[in-house]
Amino acid sequence: MNKKRFIGRLEYFGSLLFDSERKEYIPFDQDATSILFNISNFKDIDEIYYRYFSTKFNYLNYKSFIQLAQYLDIIKEDYTLNVDFLVNENIELLNEYRILSAPLKVYFALTYSCPLKCKHCFSNSGDIEKSLIKQELSTDKIKTILKELKELGVYYISFGGGEPFDKNNFIEILKYANELNLVIFISTSLVNFDKYYEEIINNNIKIKEFKVSIDAVSSRDYINIKGKSYFDKFKNNLKLLQNYKEINKELTIRFHFVLNKLNYNDLPAFLNFAEQYQADKLSFSPIFITGRASKDLALSNEILKKIDNIINTMKERTRIEIEFFNVPLEVGKTGLYTGFGCGCGKTVCYISPYGDVLPSGMFINYKEQFSYGNLKNSSFKDIWLNTHLKEINNIDEYDNRCKECEYFDNCRGGCRFRSFNEFKSLLYKDPTCYIKN
Repeated sequence: MNKKRFIGRLEYFGSLLFDSERKEYIPFDQDATSILFNISNFKDIDEIYYRYFSTKFNYLNYKSFIQLAQYLDIIKEDYTLNVDFLVNENIELLNEYRILSAPLKVYFALTYSCPLKCKHCFSNSGDIEKSLIKQELSTDKIKTILKELKELGVYYISFGGGEPFDKNNFIEILKYANELNLVIFISTSLVNFDKYYEEIINNNIKIKEFKVSIDAVSSRDYINIKGKSYFDKFKNNLKLLQNYKEINKELTIRFHFVLNKLNYNDLPAFLNFAEQYQADKLSFSPIFITGRASKDLALSNEILKKIDNIINTMKERTRIEIEFFNVPLEVGKTGLYTGFGCGCGKTVCYISPYGDVLPSGMFINYKEQFSYGNLKNSSFKDIWLNTHLKEINNIDEYDNRCKECEYFDNCRGGCRFRSFNEFKSLLYKDPTCYIKN
């Protein structure tokens, strides 16, 4: 049997198709999904229309959809369907609670071991006790989880930590993820990349994106913020990363900076550094006051507004794509994510090194309250299908200031972790929002 290009997931709104060639999800509403299902049973498209859809929409619109689907290669020229739909026996539950059958992306922290000791680290990563390392998920268990995620139609996996290159058998894990045709993202300090550079190349490991945590572009500031004097080694490894991109042409290199009182004045220098080392993307996020981060590093909303203006100016003078993860949330503007607002526990989730499934990694310090379950004793599917029982997945009341805001439909109050961390409530507006005070 020929392998089909698209993998389909039935969802409460219709379906999601994952394009195995372009490595992206495509959403379809219920009518479009119904057309695709019927095409899998009939090849006479006129018969399908007059039997099922003539009372719903006109023939020209129907034909236009068929032509679009053929252009995208979802429907072949002979009207055979180029989609394998996954079996979903829980569609009634998904419809009732309006939840996805699985996340779109999973952030998988493999270890909290790290060669650095960043002042802003939400997970307190660094040198950790051997007893804690022994509690981490084994390589075999990680593979089992990755296989299940693939079977659920989850193709975006972001490996992080701590430092993922500190995880035993990380290359073996990457190789297995490649064998599953998962789309791999890596969040890393890059400090230990040189140790694994040749293995990655020799094993032909395909990585979609390296998100490189930088935070400072001088040796003095690097030591001050990240706690160790690895700046020269880090720059050498950036050159290795550039070499890897010459081999893996599809790689995206993202430089990421956590903005705080120690570095926010260096935005122009950050852009210059990104251009010097040929980054494709540059992203900034305000510091989260959790884990190792102290409140005296936080930025006021007045400063965040100034940063927003500076970044908008920077966007106009560079080829590099720049993102600022602030309020209002930009993610809610794109079709697939519209209406979700903060995607934690809805479109994305986090797996800790010890198997805890959480809305995001930021909630690791509130694990008892926000953990959906643990993968050491439950399947991911069973855990995910019960996420609707948690308060964070049932927010239907919002801060009145948010409901009156023009950005509400997309933003939905901003980051729910920041709200809870500051006010011990999920219902307040994101405290970093300077639009509605």
